[in-house]
Amino acid sequence: MKTKSMRVTAVLLAFVLAFSAIATGSAAYTQPEKVSASSLANNNSSADTYTEVNTVEDAVKLLEADAAAQAAAAAQDETPVEYIPTILLPGISQSYSYLADENNEPVLNKDGDELGGGLLIIDSSTVVDTLLGTLAAPLIKTLIAQRDMGFTDAVYDTVKELFWIQESNKDGTPVNNLQTKTFTCSVGEMSEADRSQFYRYIPMQDYANQVGEDNIYFFAFPLIADPMDSAVELDKYIQMVKEVKGVDKVNIVSVSLGGTILTSYLDLEGVDGSDLHNIVNVVSLLNGTDLMGDFLDRTFNLDEQFIYSDYIPTILEESEGYGTYGYLINIAIRIFPREVLEKTLTRAVDGILETLVVNCPQFWAMVPNDRYEALADRYLSGSDYAVLRAKTDRFHLAQTNLQDNLREAVANGAKVNNICGYDLTYGDGDYNFFGIMASSNTTNSDGIIDIDSTSVGATYAKSNTVLGYDGAYVSPDQSVDLSTAMYPDNVWLFYNQHHEVGRNDVVLKLAGKILTDEITDVNSDPANFPQFNGTRNTKNITRWYLDEANTVFANEAAAPGTYNAADLEELHAAYDEAIDMLADTNVTCGPEPAAATSERLLNALRRVGVRGAASDPTTNEVLEALTKLMSDALYEFYGPQGFSDWMKNGVPASGKPFPSGPLTRH
Repeated sequence: MKTKSMRVTAVLLAFVLAFSAIATGSAAYTQPEKVSASSLANNNSSADTYTEVNTVEDAVKLLEADAAAQAAAAAQDETPVEYIPTILLPGISQSYSYLADENNEPVLNKDGDELGGGLLIIDSSTVVDTLLGTLAAPLIKTLIAQRDMGFTDAVYDTVKELFWIQESNKDGTPVNNLQTKTFTCSVGEMSEADRSQFYRYIPMQDYANQVGEDNIYFFAFPLIADPMDSAVELDKYIQMVKEVKGVDKVNIVSVSLGGTILTSYLDLEGVDGSDLHNIVNVVSLLNGTDLMGDFLDRTFNLDEQFIYSDYIPTILEESEGYGTYGYLINIAIRIFPREVLEKTLTRAVDGILETLVVNCPQFWAMVPNDRYEALADRYLSGSDYAVLRAKTDRFHLAQTNLQDNLREAVANGAKVNNICGYDLTYGDGDYNFFGIMASSNTTNSDGIIDIDSTSVGATYAKSNTVLGYDGAYVSPDQSVDLSTAMYPDNVWLFYNQHHEVGRNDVVLKLAGKILTDEITDVNSDPANFPQFNGTRNTKNITRWYLDEANTVFANEAAAPGTYNAADLEELHAAYDEAIDMLADTNVTCGPEPAAATSERLLNALRRVGVRGAASDPTTNEVLEALTKLMSDALYEFYGPQGFSDWMKNGVPASGKPFPSGPLTRH
């Protein structure tokens, strides 16, 4: 820069002149020749980047003038960057709704707690009474008689009772007065509790630190509602943010279920995408998920060994860390005849569908486009469902029009970007209970949403298989081809990344760089953010461990000697390793390095006494092994049936599919 050249030249010249004056001492001062600053400056300096001076006083004046110029330049450099505000459309459990009274005030249960939540709102204060009061008597009768004595109907009634708060009418409206907590202010203006909750849902602290919390907005929307109605509210919200911030455009980040609201919004009359700058879809539901299609279609993985041996331990292992309780349940369910077990599952599905799913338009928005017509004809025929069918048809039209609507938005200045996880089944990672869905064996997903939905059109081989060909847009494992996606140069895939992407800091950093236009496509920074990246879990590090370590460092600084020197040294080393690891956003190496760093930092925190000592896993491992052995032995000996079935049949019912018939409505 010109000012930089002037500063260097002036400083050098001042030192030369000052040295000359000191060296002459008391001798008579002799006027020196004019010294050209250009002779001291960089040879590449242009002719207008130097000034000639004759005396030290001139040099000082030049320095003062340069200092003023530098101050002005610094003030200009410090002028805040005007960032485009970003509106977050959250996932299925990230908007808080609650049961309200006639004054729209929260209803409290008998324990004094609000009846509210995200995905499911269940009155925990009545669960035990409901289970005992409804199930106990018919369960005892059924076990004694070894045939269904009203137990399966009691299961149906129990499920309906548990989900009553979120029940919908046949016209698609909520039965009860459900209210959703919304925010007309920015994240920066939220209460401390709401702000903390926001970051727990969507840990975008790095992005917020860059653009400011006043540039981030959270559009909460109800789950038990019509997505087209939510889209109308989104349009109003966008106009509000534009007016408040004095801007022409906003960014939209749709997360998971938020993709259905984006889909609806883009199909509203009068909306052409011109209000949008960057659209960043993060594991977004843009064309439904076969998980929901399977549930409505009642198509499940009913392999005998899967049901009687593998399924339940997998679910319990996810929550408990070990499958021990699951293997015990495998043993316990054999007290039911197989027919009763089948019917129990059927009636449980009946209750969930009839209470929570079938009459709710938002759940229909989760159905893949190509499966909608058949399912809607199956469930929503007849005059009773005419109003609801009109609502679900309207979203189906928006879903059908999505690609055309995205093209229109792009033509009007918007940019579309998709961040996706892939190569998992519905039973991989978390939420293992979804492994019972039939499509788990045929899809390629992030564990919840299929890759063709989150990427808008990618071609895929089912998880853990290959397409059998290569290409510029084919993933390294050859399971996904992005060349068929709508905007292949703006799709980033994270291998084996589960739907809960908030645990992977790289995903969030990538989203932030797209939103600030530092990254415009997959070719912008492939070394640090390759199109086909890996996965890692840094949740514990970023949410807890680093803060805990900083507290230790602060305590030690305030009271030196508080901690053992060797332990403190190891904590510093582990902390630095974590910081270096987080700076590396190319994680094609896989999750192992981050896991090792997290473990090292945890152990270092244990050494200084912040974290408790690790528990000995031996007992849990032995118990799991023993219960698995018993469960496997029972399956091998009795087969896929109850104890009483074996007494009747004499031999395992090998070859008999489970269940005898489909899980159709009773």
